[in-house]
Amino acid sequence: LQEFFQGLVGGVSVVWLVHSISILLGFATFREGTPSFLPFDLLKSSRNVLLPALRGFITATSISVVEEVVFRSWLPEEVAVDLGYYNAILMSGVAFSLIHRSLPSVPGFVLLSLVLFGLKQRTQGNLAAPIGLRSGIMTASYLTQTSRIIAFKPETPFWMISTYHLHPFDGAIGLSICALLAILFFPQRPVQKDTSVS
Repeated sequence: LQEFFQGLVGGVSVVWLVHSISILLGFATFREGTPSFLPFDLLKSSRNVLLPALRGFITATSISVVEEVVFRSWLPEEVAVDLGYYNAILMSGVAFSLIHRSLPSVPGFVLLSLVLFGLKQRTQGNLAAPIGLRSGIMTASYLTQTSRIIAFKPETPFWMISTYHLHPFDGAIGLSICALLAILFFPQRPVQKDTSVS
């Protein structure tokens, strides 16, 4: 459970990092009328955010469980038997990216798949952290979209930002962050156990 929540916080943080960099570079702004962070204002606006947040979290977690079991466990294990470990990771990553039906998102989802494989490996095969990370990314993206808290400036180049709110890794900013994470968490080939009898 702890690994799930660490992944969840990591996923939310990654999405907010993408948007924060967009704001710092001047490609986006907070929308006017964004609630302040004063306690009374937060309490007043929390009822408008709590239900969508809960709905988004439940949906995102449900989807993440299915995605991670299929694309980080079952499929790569089946493919690795015939084609090897790294080919299995690559094929699973491509399949994972294609189910999202967005051509500009394919590179980002392939890189995200590497991150998720690396997380799974670092937690000794446990899927809790990858599920949490994926759930955090989807929940934060959903809340960013539904709250309309961020507005991108019309003059922003299309290649710089995400073209679709649920895919924060489409643009150059998100893709760069995802590439950095893929390098940091790149999965290593598992050590084969020696089964020969001496």
